[in-house]
Amino acid sequence: MKNITFYKFEVYPDKALRIDQIIASQLPEYSRSRIKNWINEEKITINGKSCTPKDKISIKSSVEVKILENEELDIESENIPIEILYADDEFLVINKKSGMVTHTAPGNFTGTLQNALLYKYPELRSIPRAGIIHRLDKNTSGLLIIAKNLKSHYELTKQIQLRKIIKKYDVLVTGIISSNIVINEKIGRHKINRKKMSVCDNGKKSISKIIVKENYFKSSYLEVELITGRTHQIRVHLSYLGHPVIGDKTYGFKKNIFNSDKDFYKYLESYDSHALHAKYLSFKHPASKEKFSIEALLPDSFIKIKSYIKGARHESRN
Repeated sequence: MKNITFYKFEVYPDKALRIDQIIASQLPEYSRSRIKNWINEEKITINGKSCTPKDKISIKSSVEVKILENEELDIESENIPIEILYADDEFLVINKKSGMVTHTAPGNFTGTLQNALLYKYPELRSIPRAGIIHRLDKNTSGLLIIAKNLKSHYELTKQIQLRKIIKKYDVLVTGIISSNIVINEKIGRHKINRKKMSVCDNGKKSISKIIVKENYFKSSYLEVELITGRTHQIRVHLSYLGHPVIGDKTYGFKKNIFNSDKDFYKYLESYDSHALHAKYLSFKHPASKEKFSIEALLPDSFIKIKSYIKGARHESRN
């Protein structure tokens, strides 16, 4: 019997959209013709019911896609360097560089981690999303888990859904956060800018644990543990507190706060990343069931910013 994996997601449409359009936006690595075949073969359900390619979704709905082990991705492989921190027969752990998009998407069909993985591991064509079970924003660096077979994909995805994977991030923010805090604020789509997220009453439950590591001049060095894993969660929560991530212009970072330090200000003018790094992962090995944990060193850009803001504190005392 063939192995099967189920890709599940919820949609919150602003207007009625055809089901084939929705699936194509969620799984751009598969062709439109393949998606239509899946629908006709009843491999796609909406709220547990079969559908047709022309069916539209206009209200919050749950979509499930059944993918067999012989289904291959329809995107190209590319010889792009990636840093592999761990590999066995079941999964990989990648240290993603800032600036690399995790998944292919409309407008980003090349240069992504998926393209790179398919070049180095062609066998990942038979795994949904080339085995990537979670994501990092383009300008966030750090650890990502890649499943190497459907069974591990299922086991690791289940751990993600049950919040059994511990994820910790290092982050530098503007302003002083004086004590540890748990942020429990719902996150949903921004009412005006649909590419952004925001804290809102009708959003999804979102919890971030904030631990203060050090305070510097006009900034803080934090560790954040994600209890939930919403889109842009850390960036949105910290911006909501009034402490945007350094470099994150989308959620309120202003480099002018550091204009008293000319060298740092000049550096920030060309800095196109976020001082946010997925540093630590801990989870149950999908085959042995033993605890597995791994940590990634901070990237050079993060260390450089940290040295700037530490130095600025010292200068302010003179």
